[in-house]
Amino acid sequence: MTQITLNIEDDKVKVFIDFIKTINYISLESISKIPEFTLTEEHLQILNERRAKHRSGESKSHTWEEVKANARKTRQENLKKKQ
Repeated sequence: MTQITLNIEDDKVKVFIDFIKTINYISLESISKIPEFTLTEEHLQILNERRAKHRSGESKSHTWEEVKANARKTRQENLKKKQ
């Protein structure tokens, strides 16, 4: 089975959904509206500063595997402290 994601203008969604419902071989499982957002100038500045630090080597980045390992290690240490 193929899954397709579509972005449809808000004012066209109802017409599109009504049409899809008329096609018997299409299953409509979920409809979600993705909220739009914009970054404020302050947030954009923070991101740019962090990116510059990362590119210059001033800040360290971690792989997802490192993040998970650090979280597990911290969790284990906290559990030991509670005992």
